[in-house]
Amino acid sequence: MSIRVTIEAASKADAQLIAQQLPIAANAKSWRGFGVIRVDAKDKHETKTLIDAVSQGFREHRLKWARVRYGDEELFFKVNGKRVG
Repeated sequence: MSIRVTIEAASKADAQLIAQQLPIAANAKSWRGFGVIRVDAKDKHETKTLIDAVSQGFREHRLKWARVRYGDEELFFKVNGKRVG
């Protein structure tokens, strides 16, 4: 069973930067002014790989914030680089 992963960022441009870092093909869209990426992960391992890619992209591009939602879980990346779940 696949796991729906939703990645949100401050803008579509930020979401596009994150999408480029992901290990699977993903498109960034705009929703209510925020950038949104929706992908399906095959399993928990692939979900972790996606989260790690978001973390790396967040740091490399010095984004203001990003949020990853999957299942009933949520991770929030802030400017100071700390994860808040």
